[in-house]
Amino acid sequence: MSVPDSTLVVGVDEYHLRQLAMTWPTWKRYKPNSILSNPMIVFHDCQQVSGAEVRAVVDHPDLRTIAWPIAGLDWQREPGKDKFDSPHRAMMLSGFVYVPALFIVTPYWLKLDTDVVATGMDDWIDPSWFVGNPAIVAHRWTFTRPADQMLRMDEWVEENKQRMPKIAEHPPLNLTPTPGWNRVGHNRIISWCGFFNTRWTYEMARLTEMEGGRYKLPVPSQDGFLWYLAERGGRKVVRANMKSRGFQHFHTWKNIENHAREAMKEG
Repeated sequence: MSVPDSTLVVGVDEYHLRQLAMTWPTWKRYKPNSILSNPMIVFHDCQQVSGAEVRAVVDHPDLRTIAWPIAGLDWQREPGKDKFDSPHRAMMLSGFVYVPALFIVTPYWLKLDTDVVATGMDDWIDPSWFVGNPAIVAHRWTFTRPADQMLRMDEWVEENKQRMPKIAEHPPLNLTPTPGWNRVGHNRIISWCGFFNTRWTYEMARLTEMEGGRYKLPVPSQDGFLWYLAERGGRKVVRANMKSRGFQHFHTWKNIENHAREAMKEG
């Protein structure tokens, strides 16, 4: 089986555009066939970053920039004590559902986070991942935070089951956390590097329509939302090891900067 065409999708605000300026050169150097030979979309927080500023960083031959958010999207949340309750975070993460649903025509789209450094081989995509037309191919992961996110998805499907009979016919996941824990352990994916089926993403995005024609994710996590619906709906999910394919995900600015610099020195 050949590797299906895909579109790279990246989301940035001012902070993450600065990260992308460090990691983008590593993507180009180590993954040129997959990164530069396919279309790329960067959606950007229009209050913080312009399309021209994105293009000053990203010299991709087939780049489209999209000002974010768009009309008809509801991302508002009650601000809380941690990052999971941030309205701005919810706004940006929602882009990884609605941008592919609205603007992508390739069979798959690839999400790469701006804090991911590329190294290694260019032929990193395994064609066998796509046998059976999976909904998701992404890095393997073993827990969800916040701890009640999957239970909230159970509730949302129950409340809207008439609109999603093919999902609601399957039992709830019932991923109940241990009391006092800030996460629930289970096998899932994390989306700092992952492929998503475009048509399926569109169908899942449509399920989030509210009264009045506005759209809102039931939880402020695009990969939690998409993984849950794939898992409960019986769609194939491939949990790959993207670190073994030449991608490293770093959490601190210093680590991103240092590893990106070292990657560009190698060879």
